[in-house]
Amino acid sequence: MKKPVIVGLGEVLWDVFPEYKRAGGAPANVAYHARQLGNEGIPASRVGVDDDGRELLDVLTANGLDTSHVQRDEVAPTGTVEVTMTDGEASYSIPRDSAWDRLAMTSQWLDLARSADAVCFGTLAQRDEISRRTIREFLAQTLDACTKIADINLRPPHYTKEVIEASLDLADVVKLNEQEWKEIRRMFGVDDLNRWLFTEKQVRIICLTKGGDGAELITPDEHLVEPVHPIEDSNGDSVGVGDAFTAALTHHLLRNSPLDVAISSANRYAAQVFARKGATPKLPDAVIDAVR
Repeated sequence: MKKPVIVGLGEVLWDVFPEYKRAGGAPANVAYHARQLGNEGIPASRVGVDDDGRELLDVLTANGLDTSHVQRDEVAPTGTVEVTMTDGEASYSIPRDSAWDRLAMTSQWLDLARSADAVCFGTLAQRDEISRRTIREFLAQTLDACTKIADINLRPPHYTKEVIEASLDLADVVKLNEQEWKEIRRMFGVDDLNRWLFTEKQVRIICLTKGGDGAELITPDEHLVEPVHPIEDSNGDSVGVGDAFTAALTHHLLRNSPLDVAISSANRYAAQVFARKGATPKLPDAVIDAVR
């Protein structure tokens, strides 16, 4: 069988921790985990023609990812993010004018858009007009059957109300955490955000992640609540855990799994990533088999 093509559209970068650095960027993380779960995970992004860019491409390739859709920029540098950990939670400092702020729609990307079974995108890579325009054009070129997942993933000050609303208008599935849910509800002045997303934005599925309280999966007809799946002796961090959840959820949505299976599997997969350091750990085959 042909593997489903899941595109991570947006930023790819280095997560720079105090002691080390790791390949990251939410869309690229989703592509990695989609591949680990047995799909064709493809990052669509841009890096600089610099040492960081070459090293990043080498790491992505070593992780089994197809980097042919990662563009090279002659001017802007490869993106980096300074990550600070406090009590296991990450905060981020994200410089502007990185290569992924300059995504370009090409004939190669047009072919990718038309072959995608799912596209995961967020708000961060839309902070610059150039990449914002490209992301929207890419999504417009996908086929009707393609599932478009907006991982809201707010990173202050790198978003606007316009970017959020346009992303919601483009999405079939919206994933957000409790803080983001509250921010969007406040920003748009709506009392019942779920109803607003279903009726005004034509969203099909809402996924609300709640950290230690698990997650919820909501449709116009169902509301599923899934508890967290703790892992004993955890020595990990929260970096990329939401991206792992998105990848596992997308994996099951493309297979038309029952929604209770989809959310349970996504939660269990995310817990395994949380138990390890970095956004893209290699998980044992037994763990992968148990959630896919």
